[in-house]
Amino acid sequence: MHSMTRTIPAPASSLYDDMEDEDNRRGPERDETDQFHQLVRHLVTDGDARAALVGRRARRTLAEMGVTR
Repeated sequence: MHSMTRTIPAPASSLYDDMEDEDNRRGPERDETDQFHQLVRHLVTDGDARAALVGRRARRTLAEMGVTR
């Protein structure tokens, strides 16, 4: 008895495979946290420079900032 189903041949290399290969050649993508850390470093540097202009050497504590809970 013959089966009425057919197996589908495996797809050949396609545009998607080419794109995936190119992406793999580029290496891992930069994580969003890298950009965030770069921004934070910039803000800390800027804040330290501004503090130095008004004579501060140490960063302010939360109490000095008036943070309340």
